Amino acid sequence: MLAAGYVLTIGFGWADEGVPVPPLDSGLIVLLHPVCVHFAIALVVFGVLLDCGGSLGGRRDWQQAGKIGFLAGVGAVGLAVLSGWIEQQLPQPGSVFDPQVGELLFYHEYGGYVLLGFFIVLLVARLQIREQLPFLYIILAGMGLIGLTIQGYWGGEMVYRYGAGVRAVQVLSGAAQPTLSENMRTPEADESLEQD
Repeated sequence: MLAAGYVLTIGFGWADEGVPVPPLDSGLIVLLHPVCVHFAIALVVFGVLLDCGGSLGGRRDWQQAGKIGFLAGVGAVGLAVLSGWIEQQLPQPGSVFDPQVGELLFYHEYGGYVLLGFFIVLLVARLQIREQLPFLYIILAGMGLIGLTIQGYWGGEMVYRYGAGVRAVQVLSGAAQPTLSENMRTPEADESLEQD
């Protein structure tokens, strides 16, 4: 944990060294945040549900599998947070983070930091538990899943409503409009093509 803090601290210092970074729309950068996020969500949810279900049902093998899944999930959450922070440091096209999405980005970013810290504390507590999970742990794990759901919603809003981190789709000009194939032609479509 201390090593991860050191790496993150050093990473903050390296981010602003003036190293030329190609912009997102150049296509040279592979964005890892969307990949990491999906693994983080799946592993945390799988781990928590399996662990809690195994504890309530008296299945030690489920608990062990859930604990391993949760451990991997917390690691994936750490990668998601780190990759999100790195991608935020990259040059962004001007229209991506306008004032409409700025507040949402703030909540998503700092919500990710808080969620990572919460899950690390929960993981440390989980590694100390050898028997059936205490009810308090199950409640806290459920709260973590609610937080993960809210965090995923904010990320989805930024992508699907505002297009953050997505290359813009170019609108076809009038001269480059596709023509309809013969089997798709309708009288209405023919009239609209003739009017152009």
